Amino acid sequence: MTAFKKSIFIDAPLEKVYQYTINPENWSHFYNGLSEAESISGKGEVGTIVKTKYSMLGMHFPVTIEVTACEMTPEGAKWSGEMTGNFPSKQTSTYVPKDNGTELTFEIDSFGTPDSLFGKIIDKLVTDKMEENSAMHTLENIKAICEHSDVKNA
Repeated sequence: MTAFKKSIFIDAPLEKVYQYTINPENWSHFYNGLSEAESISGKGEVGTIVKTKYSMLGMHFPVTIEVTACEMTPEGAKWSGEMTGNFPSKQTSTYVPKDNGTELTFEIDSFGTPDSLFGKIIDKLVTDKMEENSAMHTLENIKAICEHSDVKNA
């Protein structure tokens, strides 16, 4: 299992960042390697289920994401989801108001890449680093969209 944490400051109100990122219709716009959803059941609240594909090394793998936590609190907000399929993992996103903006943190617990697919091709250390880089790229995408977009829910 691999666990890591990545954070970024976004110069946009917490509610804007939170509402944009919990909407499963938006996930493929910012989440590195995630394809447009094949099916969505829910609007991002607890129990929402999204069937999609995740791309790595030019290959596309079917995954299912289920939202397990989604709440705003006086201190900020929290969202968690579990991904099943070839890349089982859990992601928790925390949103904290900071300096008139939002500090967004991803905590990701990855339960492993498919050894049968990558074990002979690429070292686990490489895939772990790729996952960390992908998470940081995703945070940078959210920052760019939320800081420079006037669209609803962004």
